Amino acid sequence: MEKVIFRAKFWLFSLCALVVLAILISLGNWQMRRLAWKEQLIADVTSRVAARPIAAPGPRQWADLAADEAVYRPVYLTGHYDHAREVHVWFALSNPQGGALSGPGYMIMTPFITKEGWQVIVNRGFVPEALKQQSKRPETLSDNERTLDGLMRFDEPKNWLSPKADKEKNVWIVRQVSEMAAYLGMDPANTAPYWVDLVKGQGVDWNGMASALPQGGETRISFRNSHLQYALTWYGLAVVLVIIFMLFLRKNLSTPRQREQDSSLCDK
Repeated sequence: MEKVIFRAKFWLFSLCALVVLAILISLGNWQMRRLAWKEQLIADVTSRVAARPIAAPGPRQWADLAADEAVYRPVYLTGHYDHAREVHVWFALSNPQGGALSGPGYMIMTPFITKEGWQVIVNRGFVPEALKQQSKRPETLSDNERTLDGLMRFDEPKNWLSPKADKEKNVWIVRQVSEMAAYLGMDPANTAPYWVDLVKGQGVDWNGMASALPQGGETRISFRNSHLQYALTWYGLAVVLVIIFMLFLRKNLSTPRQREQDSSLCDK
């Protein structure tokens, strides 16, 4: 009876170890595939940013627009701003991209009506906290027709841990086009599924500052790439599991032999 129980426990532990090992290796392989995808994305974006701007995709192209293939693509568009409302995205500018400003403030996201009639949200750039309200920077609110150069951006990742926008105070952290468009009262059927980051400031000089406000050209082109670290972690756990299993085998396979030797000695 004791042997039957021992064998049952032995095979149950072996089966569980095999299943866990398969899961760990699968997770490691998945992270390696993600690593290859991320490295290719970084290479694509690096070459994409250096390309010549194209006309911003209009309504007929939106259905076929893939974020991975279009993010950070340089575009141009002509039209005018609608300054009736703005989205203020809190931002700590700790490493300005050649601009004169730094510190806490807001990215100003404004509806832009193209000459073709469709709309897109434009990130005009950064202003200090003290200039958050339009009333404190009236000279930045020109609605003249202009041509913009910028980079296409898409929804930022959002989950249940993401800070929610304070829509009463108009303070945002995570940017998603549909949510911002709804807040701005933009027609979803006529609004681009992306926003555009200006590559340079197109505002006006403010109190002798070297950079026009809002201070454009602050796009951070960076991708978190920890997939190799994660893959090595999963593979490392798989190796540890194999070592533990080998020790388990050594201990449990030697136990019956020891018992048989002890039993034979007793019989003598």
